Amino acid sequence: MRGVFTREERVVVLFLAVSLLVGSAVVGARRVFPSSIPDFGGASGQRGQASPVGALPMWPVDINTAGVDDLVRLPGIGPVRASEIVRRRELRGGYSTLEELLEIKGIGPVTLDGLRDKATVGGGTATPPDSSRTTDASGPVTRDARDGRVFS
Repeated sequence: MRGVFTREERVVVLFLAVSLLVGSAVVGARRVFPSSIPDFGGASGQRGQASPVGALPMWPVDINTAGVDDLVRLPGIGPVRASEIVRRRELRGGYSTLEELLEIKGIGPVTLDGLRDKATVGGGTATPPDSSRTTDASGPVTRDARDGRVFS
């Protein structure tokens, strides 16, 4: 007696095991990188919506209220650019248009075009809190409106 399974049965079992591993890798990758793997309906049966019940919608992301964790879901935006978006938003009081993101190093027209249907500029005041003149412990200072640098 050679074994429990025939050659054909071993091939089928191996195929099923490999399929299970690949499927598990895709599910795991979707949890780690949600924007890089498309959702083709999943359990909900609806295209373009998240499969898990009660999951938050992925798009659009409001750049005036989103944190770094939300901004990194946008295509072309990593942790460094997301931090810069938040930093400049806090300096200026909010963004009034998506085109203002072009001021950030590494965000060009191609990246901006990829963000148009995934990001919005709702919320936020879009007016900087008196960014040109302010005071500190040493007295009045002038703040550069473009990048927030302080000049005495």
